[in-house]
Amino acid sequence: MGNPILDSRPISNASSLTVSPAHSADALLWDRFVNSHPEGRYCHLWGYKHALEKAYGYRCVYLKFQSDEHLVGVFPSIKIKRRRGLLVSQPFNEYGGPLIQTLSPEQYKEVTTHLVRVAQEENCDSIEVRGGIGCEPAAYAGGWSKQPLHSYALLPLSEPEELWRKSLTNEARKGVNKARKSGLIGEVRRGAWAVGEPFYSLYLISMKRLGVPPHSQRFFSELAAGIGERLVAAWVMKQAEVVAILLGATSGQRVHIFVVASDPHAWSMRPSDLAHWELINWACHEGLRVFDFGSARYAGQIQFKKKWGVSLKEYCFYLIGPPESSGSLQIQTVRTSSPGMSIMANLWRWIVPLRLTRVIGPPIRKYLTK
Repeated sequence: MGNPILDSRPISNASSLTVSPAHSADALLWDRFVNSHPEGRYCHLWGYKHALEKAYGYRCVYLKFQSDEHLVGVFPSIKIKRRRGLLVSQPFNEYGGPLIQTLSPEQYKEVTTHLVRVAQEENCDSIEVRGGIGCEPAAYAGGWSKQPLHSYALLPLSEPEELWRKSLTNEARKGVNKARKSGLIGEVRRGAWAVGEPFYSLYLISMKRLGVPPHSQRFFSELAAGIGERLVAAWVMKQAEVVAILLGATSGQRVHIFVVASDPHAWSMRPSDLAHWELINWACHEGLRVFDFGSARYAGQIQFKKKWGVSLKEYCFYLIGPPESSGSLQIQTVRTSSPGMSIMANLWRWIVPLRLTRVIGPPIRKYLTK
């Protein structure tokens, strides 16, 4: 049986594409399209726009592509002003870019033409696409600059027992078993319940340890309001005390994790291992097919994710701009290993008091869009 959104009818190669702004009346169809697309992530959902606007006041530029009035693509982004105007898809996320139904080569070129035109109408010199998973055919059609950065990690899901025996390494199983023997228990919470206290308190501790400015608490509450039960978290507790929370969100047949918050005093009990296994187990029983671990940049991070049996895929940034500017535009990425970023991270870790991170962190995070 075909996909009700993507395969409802063939798209004629002769059909031209039109692009127009998406409005709140389009939200239901928009989300149906995202959830039916194999590469749709929660940051493509309409509810993510709600969080960006309400928590940070961004101007969102959300576009819909149509062929003969049939929805064939969506593009979410925000407009930011620095030295040059820029459309970013998507901020605070590893993924973004247009989600497009299978088109002809000429139609993929039209996608780029439309995006560049809209960017110019917004007084933006270029468009930054993070990840761009699923929009490669449009990129190959020309006009996109590609910068490979690192990897992202995916775990195909099956029966939990099969994953436990065949995908997880001995290290992963030992971690989960140690957590259980230490008396830790896990449960899965959804919606606003997933980010209730003490989530934010643990999150602030974890972000300070990493040397990264945190989101505002409102960002998480507005995200829960926007995507509802698609926001999901594994909470790990030692009796009544919460010691770790793994936060993610679902879209289509995928769950993507994006926050790990934990109490350092409990690390010896391996609470993070149990949180990952609890959410993997839950996703399997929910009938999801992909557990998305997100980016894998550093040796320790890669090692942790590989122990769950993931496959690593190439992760890139793309930049889209007018043909005449292709030589002058450069993809801007935050190099966390650079001396300047290392100094800033250390200042955040050791100088900024924890109580102030919730006040001064979100304005910095808004500027970074990372």
